[in-house]
Amino acid sequence: MIVNKKVSVIIAACNEEPRIGGVLSVVANHPLIDEVIVVNDGSFDKTSQVVKKFNVKLLENEINIGKTASCKKGLAKAKNEVILFLDADLIGLTDQNIYDLVNPVLNGYADWTLSLRSNSAAHMKLLKVDCLSGERAVRRDLLEDPLIWSKPQIGYSMEILMNKSLLKSGSVFISVKLPNLKLVTKSGKAGVFRGWYSELKMINQIIRAMPFNQILHQFLKMSYISRKTKKELIS
Repeated sequence: MIVNKKVSVIIAACNEEPRIGGVLSVVANHPLIDEVIVVNDGSFDKTSQVVKKFNVKLLENEINIGKTASCKKGLAKAKNEVILFLDADLIGLTDQNIYDLVNPVLNGYADWTLSLRSNSAAHMKLLKVDCLSGERAVRRDLLEDPLIWSKPQIGYSMEILMNKSLLKSGSVFISVKLPNLKLVTKSGKAGVFRGWYSELKMINQIIRAMPFNQILHQFLKMSYISRKTKKELIS
């Protein structure tokens, strides 16, 4: 069981001026969180100005170095035993969402959790796990594996490689359904055509980080482990 019942939040943000304030308004004063670290990853909008309105730590990247390297930079500054990664472009985040994500780890029921949002992909809802989710609470010691941070040059690699590392460690996992929570789509940010292009680019990068058959196996394994863990907790 975790001794220190406090959480460090890490948020990597790039050009999230319109959205990050809504996320920070929840986590900056949450009773389980005593540290919020935002890494501004080379934004050219007013992301930093928004962040400075809140009582959080702000780390600035002069140039864009990507989510993986930014989160690793934030992790190096974090002080608590439980790390909560959050995306900066969430809509509808609540205090209860934070409890739902971190309490299983704080109480020792699970080693890590991740969210199943209302707009997660249909096949992920069917199997009740979103293996690409950026909202995840993890025991800090499980984040020491170099594999997680091994491909910073490939966008969207961190979550997939983190899953691989955590599954390999035999750690206990729970998927947390958050029906009120949404992630702003790429089309919602950049328009339909640029959004679809970004989606295809994301898929290509994910496959570059790990072959499709391994991603599919990972997805199915995570679904099985989550269901098994929940049954054991109920029984």
